[in-house]
Amino acid sequence: MESEQSQNFNERLSQWVSNQGFWFQIRYSMTGSGSTGTAMFHLLRMGFRLLIFLLIVAAGGWIYVVKMTQSEKFQDGLKGRLKSGLAASEMELKKFSRSQGELSIGRLASQGGKETFFTSLEASGIRCKMGFLDGVYGTWDAGTVSIAKLDMELRAGADDADSAKMLSKSLFSKSADVVVDVLEVADASLRWGYSDRTKGGIENSMLKVQRLENGLKLSFRGGTFSQNWLRKLEIVELVINCDPDGMTFEKAQLRSGPGTVDFSGLKVVGGERPSVSGVAKIRKLGVENMVPAALKGFIDGSLSGDFRVSGSTNSAEGIGFEGRVDLDGQDTLTLGQRIHLLQSLSMVDYVRNYHRVDFREGSFNVKTSGGGMKLTDVNLKADDLFTLQGDMTVRLPTPEESRASMEADAMVGSRSRSHNGDDVTPADAAGKAKDTDFTLRNAGRETKRSKEGIVLGGSDSLFDRLGSELESRQLQVEASERASRTLRYEGLFRITIPADAFEAAPKMAKVFPVDERTGRIPMMVPIEGSIYEITFSQAKEMSELKSR
Repeated sequence: MESEQSQNFNERLSQWVSNQGFWFQIRYSMTGSGSTGTAMFHLLRMGFRLLIFLLIVAAGGWIYVVKMTQSEKFQDGLKGRLKSGLAASEMELKKFSRSQGELSIGRLASQGGKETFFTSLEASGIRCKMGFLDGVYGTWDAGTVSIAKLDMELRAGADDADSAKMLSKSLFSKSADVVVDVLEVADASLRWGYSDRTKGGIENSMLKVQRLENGLKLSFRGGTFSQNWLRKLEIVELVINCDPDGMTFEKAQLRSGPGTVDFSGLKVVGGERPSVSGVAKIRKLGVENMVPAALKGFIDGSLSGDFRVSGSTNSAEGIGFEGRVDLDGQDTLTLGQRIHLLQSLSMVDYVRNYHRVDFREGSFNVKTSGGGMKLTDVNLKADDLFTLQGDMTVRLPTPEESRASMEADAMVGSRSRSHNGDDVTPADAAGKAKDTDFTLRNAGRETKRSKEGIVLGGSDSLFDRLGSELESRQLQVEASERASRTLRYEGLFRITIPADAFEAAPKMAKVFPVDERTGRIPMMVPIEGSIYEITFSQAKEMSELKSR
């Protein structure tokens, strides 16, 4: 009976204890252990309180770090670290955020200094890995940095040897705070050169940059490559190894239609004046990719040859090409009807048409340097229709010639307004149309910048200033294309045409008799003036003889 009552009591006691708090239950369970149980209870309670305190501290620390990384002070500190890492003189960031372990920067603009490898840089859509304490404590392992779009103006060279060493250091030094394994750019545009003779660039290409033990490896795919007279060539594959001594083009394969250019193995030695050396292998490349813009319509076709590349991106002479062109049936070089002499020959020779002269045999040497070009040992043959031998030089105009050309353009414009264009030649009209089109585009850009509050050199925003500089460079490119119309051509050619070409013009046949040795009519053709003037005097002489 007593045991039943005791059992009922114990059950009611256990039920009552279970309804009490957590700490009462632990203390009750330890009361049977005497003083040892009491001590254990106190230690357990202190440990639990310590755990709660640590959890509160951790939560507070987490909130503090999150708030700190979103603060303007943290962003300024990050901007300062980026600015120091790039050795930039000025930097701006926009749309900075961090979410789920990833850093995102909407836009970044940077102005280079004397110690940097670039003069200006603008990037957008920047993303990389950023852990909880990255940028706050320890080394930040950013892993792969992805950039949606990058626009960079590279420095052509240095002012002295010390500056060259600082440029190399800024490019190849490794940061102790931030580790970047790979840089991937979806749309990269890089430009270099300070003058028409040295300017080149890569536009809208996919770029991957990998850090090597003692340098960098740059891989480009897609986009276009330009350098001097090689313009807008599509990049098939371009791999460049960079180290403190310079750059080596491991692979350099370009194309334009069926034409290809390969300058793999070309080297650029760094320093005050980075020197370029190597060979460009050109196969069936369209002439329009290699000649001044003003020559379009005068000459056409494709060329092949191995050209030695030399010069520097930081010299007055610029980058030069030299080599020999052989027409072996795979390429054709065509002279068009815009050449005055060919027009006159077509009017005199009633049997043949000289509006298109296709040279499929022969050779010549070509050399470009200092903004000009030399053609030597020219010996070309267009079946039985036409042969051409001689030399020619293409050079930049002197200041006096440039002024005379501007005055002539002004007179043409005046005649055009007075006579509704009746006295304007097609070439002049085309040139005037290009000038007008250029002026309108320029005015349109200026109007757009004015509406947006962007004034060249007068805005406080680095983004606005870099945008204005980019537009200014584009205007310089267009001005350079216009300036190609003022290039001066000098030389002397000997041409021959069939013996019966002047049968319908006896007086011309007397002035230009048949050479009994060759059975063809030879003519000496001096070359002098702009592209629109060459052979004009010979064509005028032939026209006067024909009219007599």
